[in-house]
Amino acid sequence: MAMKTRLCLLFLAMVGTAGCGDEEVSAPCGPESCPGGCCLDGECLEPSPGHCGTAGGECVDCLAGGRADECAGGACICGAAGSMCPDGLFCTASGCTEQCTPDCAGRCQGAPDGCGGTCETNECNGCCDAQKTCIGVGMQSDTACGSGGESCIDCTIGQATDSCSDGACVCAAAGSACPQGQSCTEGGCEGPCVPDCTGKCAGADDGCGGTCGGNDCNGCCNGTVCVSFGTQSDTLCGPGGSQCVDCTASGQICDHASHSCAQAVNDARFISQQVPSSMAPGQRVQVSLTFENTGTTTWTAAADYKLGAENPRDNRTWGTSRVTLQAGEQVRPGERKTFSFEVVAPAQPGTYDFQWRMLRELVEWFGEFSQNVSVDVGDISVCEQLRSLAGTDTDASGTIQQCIDSTPRGGILELPAGVYRIDHQIVVQSRAMVLRTEGKRSADPPCAPVNHDCAELRASTAFSDTVGILRVLASGSTVDHIVVNGNKLARHGTPSAAQCQAYQNIYGYNVQLGCDDCRFTNSVSRDALCGTCLEVSGTRARVVVSNSTVVGCGVHDREGLWSDGITVHDATDSRFTGNYLADNTDIDLIFGGCRNCDISGNTILHGHAFSSSSFAALMIHAWPTTSGNYQGTVVHDNTIDCGAQKQCGIGLYIGPDAWYDADTFGGSVHGNTVKNAQFGLLIDDAHDVEVYDNPVSGTKGLTKASCGWKTTYDYGIGRDSFNIDTSSDSIGAVYHQVDFDRCIPNWWNQ
Repeated sequence: MAMKTRLCLLFLAMVGTAGCGDEEVSAPCGPESCPGGCCLDGECLEPSPGHCGTAGGECVDCLAGGRADECAGGACICGAAGSMCPDGLFCTASGCTEQCTPDCAGRCQGAPDGCGGTCETNECNGCCDAQKTCIGVGMQSDTACGSGGESCIDCTIGQATDSCSDGACVCAAAGSACPQGQSCTEGGCEGPCVPDCTGKCAGADDGCGGTCGGNDCNGCCNGTVCVSFGTQSDTLCGPGGSQCVDCTASGQICDHASHSCAQAVNDARFISQQVPSSMAPGQRVQVSLTFENTGTTTWTAAADYKLGAENPRDNRTWGTSRVTLQAGEQVRPGERKTFSFEVVAPAQPGTYDFQWRMLRELVEWFGEFSQNVSVDVGDISVCEQLRSLAGTDTDASGTIQQCIDSTPRGGILELPAGVYRIDHQIVVQSRAMVLRTEGKRSADPPCAPVNHDCAELRASTAFSDTVGILRVLASGSTVDHIVVNGNKLARHGTPSAAQCQAYQNIYGYNVQLGCDDCRFTNSVSRDALCGTCLEVSGTRARVVVSNSTVVGCGVHDREGLWSDGITVHDATDSRFTGNYLADNTDIDLIFGGCRNCDISGNTILHGHAFSSSSFAALMIHAWPTTSGNYQGTVVHDNTIDCGAQKQCGIGLYIGPDAWYDADTFGGSVHGNTVKNAQFGLLIDDAHDVEVYDNPVSGTKGLTKASCGWKTTYDYGIGRDSFNIDTSSDSIGAVYHQVDFDRCIPNWWNQ
């Protein structure tokens, strides 16, 4: 019995109706009319590996993507594993494996081979539909019939047959196809035959032994076979009655609106999302994001269309960086897709960005970003007892420390906005937490150095503790939207200043991060007395310093009172991005080693005063006690402008030779801009570094260094440097041989 008839009888038995004529079987395919099968182009099909589903749902090709090979209970599974293989694994006879052997047994030419490719030969024992799916003889219907791997035939078109039997079109009442000149009826073959070319291509069988002279196809013609608009693909595409075209031959796709080949355009519009604003550390939550396909391509798992994590790109903050489509799922142009998936909150407290975007893996990211959501991870408390101390001359350090010590692990402590006098060091030591200004979120604009609405910790003249006004030692902690003010001018002449001038610069620090997985974001460190405005001490991993302002630290022309802006001793897998540094007086941004780091998008500026100038703006450096290892690190798209008075000795310095005999190696330095430095870009005592496309302009030509006057250039290289790869340079940088051994530029006592 033909499959359509079997499903019809099953449907009628359920609803208590008699008869399986045209009126009954023409009911729309859905849960009621197709309870045991799935729907494809309005037709109910029995479940199979190529057409899987139940309860009238849309049919899915289990074989696409290679993660399943069977249809069980209406769901795709890997038979040897009992369930669908995870993303990245392939279904084989032995279960889910990383290695995949193409399997084209019983499949059509052009069908998925189970490993992401397509079959080159035809091994189908039934017929092949327009989607290259093999429909076995036992699974065929009256509208999809055939054998030997030929294209499936609709037996209901024409008058000689009306059903499918064992892979051949027959007249059911006669048991075979009606002879030429006769028509198939409920009583058998009756004549004479009336030719029928409805919906057929020119040259097709007219049902009476002849061929159609005209073209009545509502799609394109694949030879004499009509491929309807609803079943067209990138390899069979065309307007009404034309011959089908393979768009992939020209690198294009089938535009299903115009039914013609078009350039593939990936695009997406963000529609909506369901994302919580707060979570507990480690909490699992179901989220959803909806995007609309506004391009010309169809999104499928086989073509590697996915939802990817952004801000930053490819992050795994929420437990995954990719969300995939289901095998066989298609999101056509104009359709919307809701991605529903589980996320896991970070174990460390903080405020984390949640943002996603569509991509085609290894091809491009495209379309709109989802709206960024700043998710608080941890319980929030406010240091209420601090509020009355804002703007007063009363020491607030003890009150703040008490609030910090009372905050539970993973908590978020908010300080009311205002300026607070600090006489003693504040330490986040025993428990990971978030310290931020009341009401602020990570997506809010960063704090400004002055006239801000943030909590400011301002050192008093009585402050004399070492290594910082604020020390963060508990790994996993975050400082966000906080201002730390070293109050340098008021503290000149104090015992701390005397210690600085005796080269004990730990008395002048503002902030120290002595922790892994720590973050300093949207904050300000300003006016350090000496040493550094912000230190990442020791060897640290996964540190983030971003979107922060570091300004006015130290004094350049007073011995020992100079100060770095940001000092990073040794870090791995860390990010220093989007910071604004100005008028810091030792080195604005300096590293002693940073492996697999992102150092990008930072802006370094200097004004007109020599007292606020620096020895160098950005240094990829090594101290004798640090690794000097920059393997896997990219230093890119940083902007340096030392001002009209050229108040930086060196704009971008790779190596330590002016200070120390140490080893700097690895990394890529490109796309950085240097303006108005005394020396533009210097590579000295460094090796195995890639350097290219760093434009330099406005170089002074001279610098008064610690060893005397030295000639300077846009680009220079020292004799101890080797294996410097400039092969990718496209701006014609010319490097001059120089010698700055133990010769510090822009010396302080000019």
